[in-house]
Amino acid sequence: MKKIVSAVALAAVAASLATAEVKITMNGRLRPVFFSSATSDTGAATTTTNTWMSLDGYGTFEDTLKFAFNNEEKTAGLTFSVNVKNGSDVSENKVKYDGNEYKEYAANNKLGNFLTLNQYDIWSNVFDTKLKLGAGSWKDGNADGSYRVKKDVDAGNAEGVDFERYKLGSMFKSAPSVFVDDIVNFAGGSNALAGYAEYPIAINDDMTLKLTAVALKADYWSGTEVDGTDTTKTVHAAGAVGRVQFNMADMFDSELILKKPASGITVLAFYAKPRMLGALDATIGGSYTMDSTASEQYDGMWNFDLRARYQVTPELSITTFNNISSIAEADGNTVTKNKAGAKLASGIVGVDGKAGALLNGTDITMAMWNNISARYKINDAVTATLNLGLINVLGQAADSKAEYGLNLRVTPGCQLYLSKPASLWVGVSYSTATYNTGATGAKDQTVSAIAIPAIFRVKL
Repeated sequence: MKKIVSAVALAAVAASLATAEVKITMNGRLRPVFFSSATSDTGAATTTTNTWMSLDGYGTFEDTLKFAFNNEEKTAGLTFSVNVKNGSDVSENKVKYDGNEYKEYAANNKLGNFLTLNQYDIWSNVFDTKLKLGAGSWKDGNADGSYRVKKDVDAGNAEGVDFERYKLGSMFKSAPSVFVDDIVNFAGGSNALAGYAEYPIAINDDMTLKLTAVALKADYWSGTEVDGTDTTKTVHAAGAVGRVQFNMADMFDSELILKKPASGITVLAFYAKPRMLGALDATIGGSYTMDSTASEQYDGMWNFDLRARYQVTPELSITTFNNISSIAEADGNTVTKNKAGAKLASGIVGVDGKAGALLNGTDITMAMWNNISARYKINDAVTATLNLGLINVLGQAADSKAEYGLNLRVTPGCQLYLSKPASLWVGVSYSTATYNTGATGAKDQTVSAIAIPAIFRVKL
């Protein structure tokens, strides 16, 4: 019966293509590291690892194919996209909530050895009204991207550690407020099934209101847990999200987000974008988490974001990202029971001089990330970029004796426009961080790295 239904559905889609508006886009990226040299100095011994022409350290080949179909009246549509990767069959670890705490699970959107479902979204207006109903699945999330104040061109298409290391929300791994303005996923996970309703309201010529309600359900296969317990089971997760967007023309845009990823956990977030600043594009806001579950492991968690982009001249733009994230310390001078939640997320992985303890230490209660990037257009064929990123530990558990040094990463780069749809960005990055366990007689541990990352991109 399912095969018959599928065949009928495919036939209906094929028949509709004759009258539908069809848009196909391609975004292919190859992100090699030409050379990297990582050095670890424990105070007693120093080790250096050199790597040439790596396709794993900064990012593998990835090509996103996107197909969008709309009817002539634009009252119904379908968006479908897949990611084509270089044959890796290693499932990307994500996050799931099992009723007690957030743990890792294997992503459930693999379509084959090299094909991954990125997104599908079907939607329709209800009769002749403005009410929009939709359903689908989103790997890269469904957020209002303008609040991220992020333009790929500003960083020469560089990502992650060389530009936007963290999205809006908490820096702590597995926190319910990770990527908080993504209304179709929880805690940075991906490809949960979502159904949504959206309704815009024009209050007057200058003020608009948009209401969005989302219901999420996810069935994740879970393999080896992060606590070492070997299990194979299906984890059922369900929750809801609400978003209210209020915009006043030429004054400001704003959004209020309410997330309920699990019973007893509520995340509130608010972001605003002033519109009266001319060449300055900015976002300010943050989130707060309430946890009334038995462990209360996320109760009181908060973060604050400030982002800005300024077009100084037609050739020069400057972008800055700033985030402070805090996780409350549990009673009894011990860190939160959720050890995974007390680790900082690494952002998109790269060859980085981060101290392992900085991203794996369970005694961190507050951290700050600052990033500033500059882009200068030399001519139509050449653009120079410069990125400086810092991570600083501001708070630790009361019984912690560890000392965290500043995590610094600087990346100058150059982007060459090879043709209208293609460009090649090459950078030279240096990163370093220090750490001391605080034990008697312990010496500072230093981790540093030099790398030459690159991104070859063709976007059609």
